[in-house]
Order: sequence, then C-alpha cells, then structure tokens
Amino acid sequence: MRGGRILIIVGGILFVGALAVGLLLLRSRGVQQATTPVPEGTPQPELPTGVTEIVVAVQNIPRGMRITEDINAVALQSWPADAVPEGAITDLEAVYGRVARVDIVREMPLLEDMLTEEAGDMGAVGSDAALRIPPGKVAYALPVARYSSVAWALRPGDHVDIILSLLMVDLDEETQTILPNNMACISPPEGEGCVSGPMGRLEVLPNGWLVNVTSSEGQRPRLVTQLTVQDAEVLYVGEWPMEERPPAEGEELPEEQQPTPPPRAEVEPLILIVTRQDAIVLDYALAAGARINLLLRSAGETGPVTTESVTLQYIMERFNIELPPKLPYGTTPPLMRLERIPKSEAAGQYGGGE
Repeated sequence: MRGGRILIIVGGILFVGALAVGLLLLRSRGVQQATTPVPEGTPQPELPTGVTEIVVAVQNIPRGMRITEDINAVALQSWPADAVPEGAITDLEAVYGRVARVDIVREMPLLEDMLTEEAGDMGAVGSDAALRIPPGKVAYALPVARYSSVAWALRPGDHVDIILSLLMVDLDEETQTILPNNMACISPPEGEGCVSGPMGRLEVLPNGWLVNVTSSEGQRPRLVTQLTVQDAEVLYVGEWPMEERPPAEGEELPEEQQPTPPPRAEVEPLILIVTRQDAIVLDYALAAGARINLLLRSAGETGPVTTESVTLQYIMERFNIELPPKLPYGTTPPLMRLERIPKSEAAGQYGGGE
C-alpha cells in the first residue's frame, strides 16, 4: 500500500512538471515567433480557427517616439478574432516610420489612432506638428510669397537661410522723430528778425549772408541687407492639414483619386523650425516692416556661415563701381527710375517701357 501511494505521488509530480515544461515551450515559441524575423518564402503555419495576428508593443513606447524596424518595439501576436479592438493594425510595415501620439505600454495592441500618419493630421492628444519639432526648437509661421519663397520650391525637410533688408533713417534721439527738426522763434531779441521753419545747416554765402540750408525733400532711408537666421528647417508650406492626409513626398495617388490643387494664394504661411531667439528675430523683422527673402540650402549642408552686411558703399567698393561724373549732356527721354521686372518685351533692358 505504501509503495503504491509513493508511485501515485511521483506520477503526479511528473505530470505537473511535464505540463509546466509544455507551457513554457509553448510560450517561448510564441515569443520567438513574435520577435524573430521569418526568412522570406518560409511557409507560415496556419492560425487556429478564431485567432488572428495583430501588432502589439513588446516594449514601452513613449509619446513622440518614431517606431522603426531596428528598435524591435513591436511584433505580431496571436489574438482572439472576436476580441480584436477596433482600429487594430495587422501589418508591421504599416507601423514603421510612424510616431506615437500617446504613451503605449508593453503588450498593448497598436491602434490607428495611437500613431501619426506620414504627413500628419491633428491628433487626439496634442498635434502631430509638435511631435516633429526637436527638443529646444519651436515652430514659427512666416508669411511668404512667390519670390521670397524661392518660387514656391520649398518643401518639408528643406533647410533655408533668411535675408533681411532694413531701411535706416536718422532720428532725433530725444523725440525719436525723423530729422530734420522744425524750429520756431519763441522770444527773439528786440529789433532782430527770426524765421521759423525746418532746421537745416548754417552756411555763409560768398556775399557774407548767413543762411539756413534745408532739404528739398524728406530724409531718404539708407538700405542695409544681411543674412540673419540660418539653417532653419521647413516643417510645412501652406495651411497645416486638419483632416485629410496630403500625399507624402514622392507618393502618387491613383488617377481617379488625384486631388484638384486649389489656386495658390499670393501669400501663404511657411512653418519653420527655429530656436526661440530666432523666432523673436523674425517676429521683430515682421513688425518692423523689413523685407524678408529665403535662400534654399543645398541638401545636406549644415552649420552657420559668415557674411558681411551689404550697403551701397559696400557694393560700390567691392565691385569697383565708379560714381558717374556730371556732364553737360545726357540722354532723352531722361531715365528717372529702373524697372525691377520688365512688364513686357517692349520694356528696355533698364526699364521704362511705358
């Protein structure tokens, strides 16, 4: 009797051990299938009836993380077909390259709403635009037109430098008004005349008269141009899409799905990724009425460059431009201004077609 009882106990222990080993092997096989890539062309075992495969996180994925194949953050796992959550993703390739909108914990199924699209629409938790901005940088929307935007050549991912042109004038330091000031006689000495008017400079004529020489026109501003903000990345050109995802760079839609491009506005927003200090510079320039033009950098070019401010004196000296002498003859009709862009072929090389 005692020997039979021992045999029963030993048999029970062996049965439990075999069951545990079987469960461990089954679990390790499932993990191996989920994490180990299967060579192309290898026959895949058929899934049991009522089971499907969905993409599941195999490690914690923080918000803002881009999911790529090399980080092994996701894998396919078997899931009961009647318990698959709505929006679950069944293809690993549909996940790679996208960014997590929310924190995704390990073993959680990945849903479409949890990830951004390639070109992005507004997410339920924060915006996709914010996910594309590196730490320490901000996005700034700059109004641009055809010529200031390199003839609409700019695309997301391009890097640009920004040229500012400013018109400088002389001011009265105390009143901050454009010179010259006006003068008025308050209490001239008795018997002496005083003429009020613009304050110019005093000169003595050959006949000994002291005169006040004033300008014949208002003060002409002095132009200065310089390269300012550098290596700013283009985040988007135009209005940021709110719903439908625009085609990614190089993506082609079927002919029947090709959207009709709306007419381009004369002025459109250009969203740049810059430092906070550079954003303040751009905002000041806009508020001051500066002229802003963008330069498109060569692909792969990074880092700052050094340039000199350009003024009329700089151009005259660098390019050895001589000041035209005053002559007792000239051309007719007189040339009073230059036309920047000829309005027609009839316009001369130096303007004046009208």
